Amino acid sequence: MKKTGGIGFAAVTIFLIIVTAFCCAGTVLSRTDLDDREMEGYYRAQEKQLVCEARAYLNGEGLVNSGIMLTHTIETDGSRAYTMTVHHAEIDEMSGEERSRLLEELEGFAFESPGCTFFHKFLIDE
Repeated sequence: MKKTGGIGFAAVTIFLIIVTAFCCAGTVLSRTDLDDREMEGYYRAQEKQLVCEARAYLNGEGLVNSGIMLTHTIETDGSRAYTMTVHHAEIDEMSGEERSRLLEELEGFAFESPGCTFFHKFLIDE
């Protein structure tokens, strides 16, 4: 009789060890997903701040209510390529030299993050 109790105890112990292992593995997987969500939240905050700063700069240059569109693509390696497109009727009327100067200033609007590249351009109605 004692052997039967010992076998039952061993079976319950092994079962509990397996359940504990699966619970720990699930916690690790959940934490990885949370890191992805945290990183996405970080990028969204950086993107929002970048657009706000660019808009404030353009307002200061007299280009009030400029259209600013920030798009990005995410490569399979996790790197991001951002494109900031700016539109305003007065930019359409600028000379090439004035546009170049403004574009040079806008290229300073980027955030530092490994694997991120930035490209700036104007949407010109001609």
